[in-house]
Amino acid sequence: MRGRWMAAVLVTVGLGAAGCAAASEATSGAPAEDPPARIAEIPGKDVKSVTLSEHAEKRLGVETIAVAAAPQGLSVPYAAVFYTPDGGAWVFTVTKPLTYVREQVTVANVGGAKGDTAFLSAGPAAGTEVVQTGAIELYGAEIGVSEE
Repeated sequence: MRGRWMAAVLVTVGLGAAGCAAASEATSGAPAEDPPARIAEIPGKDVKSVTLSEHAEKRLGVETIAVAAAPQGLSVPYAAVFYTPDGGAWVFTVTKPLTYVREQVTVANVGGAKGDTAFLSAGPAAGTEVVQTGAIELYGAEIGVSEE
């Protein structure tokens, strides 16, 4: 779990680097790019939304998949689940194109043919799109890891 956290720190710094490239283009006369990530408060929630630029989404290789209904409840690829330092299990849901919001889940069991499926007893509804690649980087952007 600590390795996943460190990966978030290292890769999220890459989001900041993408912003630096945009800043240097702006000073060189080339068209400026949007910031790699915009973070917004969500009224009444303790989480924030993360909206990526198209360039940042491609750079991070964000991939999504729908939450599936399973006999045990809900299922997502285990790679979609990440853990915060306090031990909470989370996924990022897709709320609109390029915009993601963290949602807490309860992992009841990990299984599947290769042990790569998380069966959830609580989480987003079946059919909800969740991030299966890039969630750690989104979390780092949300909490401000790349900020100075």
